[in-house]
Amino acid sequence: MKKLIFPLLSVLALAGCGAPVSTVDRSDVYYESLARGQAGETQSLFTSDEAILSAEDIAKILAHRYTAPPHNRIGVIALGRTFWFGYSEELARTGTDIQTDMVAKLRASPRVYDASYLPTLLIPEKRTVGHYREAAARYQADLLLIYQAACRTYDKYRFFAPDEAKSYCNVEAVILDVRTGIVPFTVTTSRDFMTRKNKEDLNFRETKARAELKALADALAEVGDEVVGFLARQ
Repeated sequence: MKKLIFPLLSVLALAGCGAPVSTVDRSDVYYESLARGQAGETQSLFTSDEAILSAEDIAKILAHRYTAPPHNRIGVIALGRTFWFGYSEELARTGTDIQTDMVAKLRASPRVYDASYLPTLLIPEKRTVGHYREAAARYQADLLLIYQAACRTYDKYRFFAPDEAKSYCNVEAVILDVRTGIVPFTVTTSRDFMTRKNKEDLNFRETKARAELKALADALAEVGDEVVGFLARQ
Protein backbone atom coordinates (compact mmCIF):
# COMPACT_ATOMS: atom_id res chain seq x y z
CA MET A 1 0.00 0.00 0.00
CA LYS A 2 1.35 3.37 -0.96
CA LYS A 3 2.14 5.47 2.07
CA LEU A 4 1.24 9.11 2.47
CA ILE A 5 4.16 11.31 1.47
CA PHE A 6 4.41 15.07 1.95
CA PRO A 7 7.66 16.10 0.19
CA LEU A 8 6.84 19.79 0.18
CA LEU A 9 6.33 20.13 3.91
CA SER A 10 8.92 21.48 6.32
CA VAL A 11 7.78 19.82 9.50
CA LEU A 12 7.98 21.82 12.71
CA ALA A 13 6.08 19.41 14.94
CA LEU A 14 3.83 16.41 14.71
CA ALA A 15 2.09 15.50 17.92
CA GLY A 16 -1.02 13.69 18.95
CA CYS A 17 -3.69 15.55 20.86
CA GLY A 18 -4.38 12.85 23.39
CA ALA A 19 -5.47 9.23 23.33
CA PRO A 20 -8.64 8.23 21.47
CA VAL A 21 -11.83 8.17 23.52
CA SER A 22 -13.78 5.02 22.69
CA THR A 23 -16.57 2.82 24.00
CA VAL A 24 -15.72 0.65 27.01
CA ASP A 25 -16.81 -2.98 26.65
CA ARG A 26 -19.50 -4.17 29.02
CA SER A 27 -18.33 -6.49 31.78
CA ASP A 28 -19.89 -9.81 32.76
CA VAL A 29 -20.95 -8.17 36.04
CA TYR A 30 -23.38 -5.97 34.08
CA TYR A 31 -25.20 -8.96 32.59
CA GLU A 32 -25.10 -10.85 35.87
CA SER A 33 -26.93 -7.97 37.54
CA LEU A 34 -29.57 -8.07 34.80
CA ALA A 35 -30.04 -11.79 35.34
CA ARG A 36 -30.66 -11.11 39.04
CA GLY A 37 -33.33 -8.57 38.14
CA GLN A 38 -31.22 -5.58 39.16
CA ALA A 39 -31.87 -3.46 36.08
CA GLY A 40 -33.29 -0.54 38.06
CA GLU A 41 -36.32 1.41 36.90
CA THR A 42 -37.82 0.02 33.69
CA GLN A 43 -40.79 2.31 33.08
CA SER A 44 -40.48 5.77 31.55
CA LEU A 45 -41.87 8.68 33.55
CA PHE A 46 -42.78 10.44 30.30
CA THR A 47 -45.65 8.84 28.39
CA SER A 48 -44.77 10.78 25.22
CA ASP A 49 -41.60 8.70 24.93
CA GLU A 50 -43.72 5.65 24.11
CA ALA A 51 -44.35 7.07 20.63
CA ILE A 52 -40.68 6.46 19.81
CA LEU A 53 -39.74 3.36 21.79
CA SER A 54 -41.77 1.41 24.30
CA ALA A 55 -40.37 0.67 27.74
CA GLU A 56 -40.25 -3.01 26.81
CA ASP A 57 -38.25 -2.28 23.64
CA ILE A 58 -35.75 -0.13 25.53
CA ALA A 59 -35.29 -2.80 28.19
CA LYS A 60 -34.73 -5.42 25.48
CA ILE A 61 -32.17 -3.22 23.69
CA LEU A 62 -30.25 -2.44 26.88
CA ALA A 63 -30.17 -6.11 27.88
CA HIS A 64 -28.89 -7.24 24.49
CA ARG A 65 -25.42 -8.74 24.63
CA TYR A 66 -23.83 -7.77 21.35
CA THR A 67 -21.44 -10.04 19.48
CA ALA A 68 -20.09 -9.09 16.07
CA PRO A 69 -20.33 -11.68 13.28
CA PRO A 70 -17.11 -13.68 12.79
CA HIS A 71 -16.71 -12.40 9.22
CA ASN A 72 -17.81 -8.94 8.17
CA ARG A 73 -18.16 -6.67 5.22
CA ILE A 74 -17.80 -3.08 6.44
CA GLY A 75 -19.33 -0.23 4.52
CA VAL A 76 -17.80 3.17 5.22
CA ILE A 77 -19.59 6.50 5.01
CA ALA A 78 -17.72 9.77 5.37
CA LEU A 79 -19.91 12.74 6.25
CA GLY A 80 -18.80 16.20 5.20
CA ARG A 81 -15.98 17.12 2.82
CA THR A 82 -13.82 14.23 1.64
CA PHE A 83 -12.06 15.66 -1.44
CA TRP A 84 -9.71 18.56 -2.08
CA PHE A 85 -9.99 18.97 -5.85
CA GLY A 86 -9.99 22.76 -5.65
CA TYR A 87 -6.38 23.01 -4.51
CA SER A 88 -4.10 20.83 -6.64
CA GLU A 89 -3.91 17.45 -8.30
CA GLU A 90 -1.44 16.27 -5.66
CA LEU A 91 -3.80 17.18 -2.82
CA ALA A 92 -6.64 15.39 -4.58
CA ARG A 93 -4.51 12.24 -4.78
CA THR A 94 -3.56 12.60 -1.13
CA GLY A 95 -7.24 12.81 -0.15
CA THR A 96 -7.89 9.60 -2.07
CA ASP A 97 -4.88 7.92 -0.44
CA ILE A 98 -6.33 8.69 2.99
CA GLN A 99 -9.47 6.74 2.14
CA THR A 100 -7.45 3.91 0.61
CA ASP A 101 -5.32 3.61 3.74
CA MET A 102 -8.42 3.48 5.94
CA VAL A 103 -9.86 0.59 3.89
CA ALA A 104 -6.53 -1.28 3.96
CA LYS A 105 -6.34 -0.96 7.74
CA LEU A 106 -9.85 -2.41 8.15
CA ARG A 107 -9.21 -5.26 5.72
CA ALA A 108 -6.12 -6.25 7.70
CA SER A 109 -8.42 -7.48 10.49
CA PRO A 110 -9.08 -11.26 10.41
CA ARG A 111 -12.72 -10.42 11.26
CA VAL A 112 -13.14 -8.37 8.05
CA TYR A 113 -13.30 -10.02 4.64
CA ASP A 114 -14.17 -6.81 2.83
CA ALA A 115 -14.27 -3.09 3.52
CA SER A 116 -15.05 -0.26 1.16
CA TYR A 117 -16.69 3.12 1.01
CA LEU A 118 -20.38 2.96 0.32
CA PRO A 119 -21.09 4.10 -3.27
CA THR A 120 -22.23 7.72 -3.36
CA LEU A 121 -25.47 6.74 -5.10
CA LEU A 122 -26.45 4.63 -2.09
CA ILE A 123 -25.76 7.21 0.61
CA PRO A 124 -29.16 8.41 1.90
CA GLU A 125 -30.02 12.09 1.99
CA LYS A 126 -31.84 11.64 5.30
CA ARG A 127 -29.32 10.99 8.04
CA THR A 128 -31.29 8.53 10.13
CA VAL A 129 -30.34 5.12 11.46
CA GLY A 130 -33.14 3.51 9.47
CA HIS A 131 -32.00 4.98 6.16
CA TYR A 132 -28.37 4.08 6.85
CA ARG A 133 -29.36 0.48 7.62
CA GLU A 134 -31.36 0.22 4.40
CA ALA A 135 -28.46 1.50 2.29
CA ALA A 136 -26.00 -0.83 4.00
CA ALA A 137 -28.33 -3.82 3.61
CA ARG A 138 -28.61 -3.18 -0.12
CA TYR A 139 -24.82 -3.22 -0.20
CA GLN A 140 -24.84 -6.44 1.87
CA ALA A 141 -22.68 -4.84 4.52
CA ASP A 142 -22.75 -6.42 7.98
CA LEU A 143 -21.37 -3.32 9.69
CA LEU A 144 -21.42 0.34 8.79
CA LEU A 145 -18.62 2.67 9.86
CA ILE A 146 -19.82 6.27 9.80
CA TYR A 147 -17.40 9.07 10.57
CA GLN A 148 -17.38 12.84 10.49
CA ALA A 149 -14.30 15.03 10.61
CA ALA A 150 -14.09 18.58 11.87
CA CYS A 151 -10.83 20.41 11.14
CA ARG A 152 -9.66 23.87 12.12
CA THR A 153 -6.56 25.35 10.61
CA TYR A 154 -4.72 28.30 12.09
CA ASP A 155 -2.16 30.45 10.35
CA LYS A 156 0.65 32.61 11.61
CA TYR A 157 2.13 35.20 9.28
CA ARG A 158 5.75 36.17 9.89
CA PHE A 159 7.84 39.01 8.45
CA PHE A 160 11.30 37.45 8.50
CA ALA A 161 10.46 33.73 8.36
CA PRO A 162 8.15 31.43 6.38
CA ASP A 163 4.48 31.59 7.33
CA GLU A 164 3.28 28.77 9.58
CA ALA A 165 0.08 26.73 9.54
CA LYS A 166 -1.28 24.35 12.14
CA SER A 167 -4.32 22.14 11.65
CA TYR A 168 -6.33 20.39 14.35
CA CYS A 169 -8.67 17.58 13.26
CA ASN A 170 -11.27 15.82 15.36
CA VAL A 171 -12.93 12.67 13.99
CA GLU A 172 -16.05 11.10 15.47
CA ALA A 173 -16.91 7.59 14.32
CA VAL A 174 -19.59 5.00 15.09
CA ILE A 175 -20.05 1.35 14.18
CA LEU A 176 -23.63 0.47 13.26
CA ASP A 177 -24.65 -3.19 13.23
CA VAL A 178 -26.91 -3.46 10.19
CA ARG A 179 -28.91 -6.46 11.40
CA THR A 180 -29.82 -5.26 14.88
CA GLY A 181 -29.55 -1.49 14.55
CA ILE A 182 -27.27 -1.48 17.62
CA VAL A 183 -24.36 0.96 17.82
CA PRO A 184 -21.88 -1.20 19.77
CA PHE A 185 -18.84 1.02 19.37
CA THR A 186 -17.97 4.70 19.11
CA VAL A 187 -14.63 6.48 19.06
CA THR A 188 -13.36 10.05 18.91
CA THR A 189 -9.80 10.84 17.87
CA SER A 190 -7.90 14.12 17.63
CA ARG A 191 -4.63 14.90 15.89
CA ASP A 192 -2.76 18.04 14.91
CA PHE A 193 -0.01 18.93 12.47
CA MET A 194 2.13 22.03 12.09
CA THR A 195 4.18 23.08 9.07
CA ARG A 196 5.85 26.02 7.32
CA LYS A 197 5.22 27.37 3.86
CA ASN A 198 8.08 26.76 1.44
CA LYS A 199 8.88 27.83 -2.09
CA GLU A 200 7.34 24.71 -3.64
CA ASP A 201 3.87 25.59 -2.34
CA LEU A 202 1.75 27.41 -4.89
CA ASN A 203 0.26 29.59 -2.16
CA PHE A 204 -0.34 29.59 1.56
CA ARG A 205 -3.80 28.08 1.09
CA GLU A 206 -2.12 24.94 -0.25
CA THR A 207 0.18 24.86 2.79
CA LYS A 208 -2.85 24.98 5.07
CA ALA A 209 -4.63 22.27 3.09
CA ARG A 210 -1.61 19.98 3.40
CA ALA A 211 -1.51 20.47 7.15
CA GLU A 212 -5.21 19.66 7.36
CA LEU A 213 -4.86 16.50 5.28
CA LYS A 214 -1.97 15.20 7.37
CA ALA A 215 -3.82 15.80 10.64
CA LEU A 216 -6.91 14.12 9.17
CA ALA A 217 -4.89 11.14 7.96
CA ASP A 218 -3.43 10.58 11.42
CA ALA A 219 -6.83 10.89 13.11
CA LEU A 220 -8.44 8.42 10.70
CA ALA A 221 -5.56 5.99 11.17
CA GLU A 222 -6.36 5.97 14.89
CA VAL A 223 -10.03 5.36 14.12
CA GLY A 224 -9.08 2.36 11.99
CA ASP A 225 -6.86 0.97 14.76
CA GLU A 226 -9.65 1.36 17.32
CA VAL A 227 -12.23 -0.37 15.11
CA VAL A 228 -9.87 -3.29 14.43
CA GLY A 229 -9.17 -3.53 18.16
CA PHE A 230 -12.90 -3.60 18.93
CA LEU A 231 -13.50 -6.45 16.50
CA ALA A 232 -10.55 -8.37 17.95
CA ARG A 233 -12.22 -8.29 21.37
CA GLN A 234 -15.46 -9.77 20.07
